[in-house]
Amino acid sequence: MPGSARTSELLREILFARLWARFLILFTALVGALFGVLGPLFQKGFIDKLTHVKSEFEGHLPSWIDLSDYSPQVLLGLSFFALLLSLGLNALTVFLGSRESILMQGILAQKLYSQTLNLRSDSLKGKSVGELVAIYATDIPGATVLLDQTLPVGASILFPLILAPLTLVFVFETPMWPTLSAIAFIMSLNLAMAFRQSKFFLQFKQLAADRIGLVNEWIQNIRTLRILGWMNTFEDKIYHSRLIETKNRVAMVTNGQVMNSISSSVMFFLNVAAVSSLVYMADKPITPGTLMALLWIVAVFLTRPFRQMPWIFMFIFDGLTSIRRIASVLDLKNHDPQPRDAEFRKLDPFTADSLTLKLQNLNLSIGATQILLNICLEIKYGELIAVVGEVGCGKSSLLLSLLGETGASFENYQIGAIDAKTLNLDQLRQFFTFVPQEGFIMSASLRENVGFEYDQSNELDGKIIESLDRAQFDLRLERLENGLDTEIGERGVNLSGGQKQRISLARVDYFQAPIVLLDDCLSALDFDTEEKLIRFLIKGKWRGRTRILATHRLTVLDQVDRVIFMKGGEIRATGTYEQLLAQNSEFKTYAASVIHKETTDPHGTIAANPIVDPIAEGQGYGEK
Repeated sequence: MPGSARTSELLREILFARLWARFLILFTALVGALFGVLGPLFQKGFIDKLTHVKSEFEGHLPSWIDLSDYSPQVLLGLSFFALLLSLGLNALTVFLGSRESILMQGILAQKLYSQTLNLRSDSLKGKSVGELVAIYATDIPGATVLLDQTLPVGASILFPLILAPLTLVFVFETPMWPTLSAIAFIMSLNLAMAFRQSKFFLQFKQLAADRIGLVNEWIQNIRTLRILGWMNTFEDKIYHSRLIETKNRVAMVTNGQVMNSISSSVMFFLNVAAVSSLVYMADKPITPGTLMALLWIVAVFLTRPFRQMPWIFMFIFDGLTSIRRIASVLDLKNHDPQPRDAEFRKLDPFTADSLTLKLQNLNLSIGATQILLNICLEIKYGELIAVVGEVGCGKSSLLLSLLGETGASFENYQIGAIDAKTLNLDQLRQFFTFVPQEGFIMSASLRENVGFEYDQSNELDGKIIESLDRAQFDLRLERLENGLDTEIGERGVNLSGGQKQRISLARVDYFQAPIVLLDDCLSALDFDTEEKLIRFLIKGKWRGRTRILATHRLTVLDQVDRVIFMKGGEIRATGTYEQLLAQNSEFKTYAASVIHKETTDPHGTIAANPIVDPIAEGQGYGEK
């Protein structure tokens, strides 16, 4: 759906969802305006009674509403209650609009949440995390300003602008054109100022999104920036962004103050136009009550609408730009070669008859770059597979493609008897659990990070500790003062890389899934810890699960069932470690290059504890 069509769809949903509630807002605004007009008319009757002037309405109205039948005290009371009801109904109108706005914010937020949850990183088209956060924070409230400001306040402006001229014509019998001309002039001026203000507002939101993106990147990488000595450069960039944003904000506030000044001062011209038309053009005699009612209608009843008018125009422009920004995210699509089932159906992965994993002709390209080419695999349930190759050969892309996180195409993708190509992504991912190289750690307690639930009770602490122990994370040795209650900083700032990886492994052990994808998740561990994890966890506790390990280390290769060697996005060879060393020259060259890198320091000198050459010894290399 093109962007303009998506924008129109969102606009219709905002304005016409819960249509009865929208009509209720308009109705309360209309009734409030009617009482706002009745108040001055009752005041006119009150003053006419006090001055003993015969009302021009006398004898022309039904007896039950003829003002001459009421005492001054009753007329004053009616005027008071009419104006009080008008204010109360205006407040109710705003309340109803705010309530509808909050409900619509929930709907839009859910749409964006579902969209961002399903979008892959390669489908974001350059949109940063900061920009997406800004859309949640500013554009969702900005879009629903059409409900909490434009609709209720706009109705409270529109109906007085209709009723006031009609009252002047049909009650006071003054010509309409002077008042309407003044109103048209004021509206044109307000519209021009509001359009200018909306441009400042649009720039403000875009500049704020850019700044939030920079600050988000700065916070996430602050330690690395400090180590590399880039803090001043990055902070200068943030400062420059903030400076531009501040200049735009000053211009926006200045324009807003000018709008307020103009909308207040032009009321003088409206008063002059209305009084002049009454004095020089009306056929009826002017009484004190008539003059009082006229001034009340023009100078009081219309003051609030005219002061709010430019802001209503500005809110309309601002709301439309926010809707367009939301639509730009909702229009993003994952370019999947095969359509997936949109309906989620709960599956039980462990009840499948056979969970053999079969891939035929898996291909992945980003732009003109081919990432994976004609990948064909068959992995039996319970196998331990290692995927190796140089950096950039496609190991991580292969694992992410299995999870549906890339735009890969498959001629065939089977998990047991299930056609995985058509599964909803949530259904597909029920079969897998994934450990990235940099383990995901949230700012929460250790218990919550393993159990992956905020405010988790301690009832399952025994199971959590067992999973940590299997992941070689001993609470007694890890210098965590409060055990499972230890609060871990954002992104695991208080943990080492090895600790993050072991907590991620413990989480996978805690949550059972039949297929485990391990993306170089042992890279930050020493040899002894790695060897224990392979023996007791990956080959031990997880023996009944399919395990696919992408790795740069050769130490594990003689312990897996098969090795898949990748180069340039293709599978060049598959077999046991010994078979590949003996039969494949490309793999032998790759293994030698890995050994060379790990036995020399950055200056190319031999390390103090060289590892054993697996090609010469025919085995994995020894302890570091």
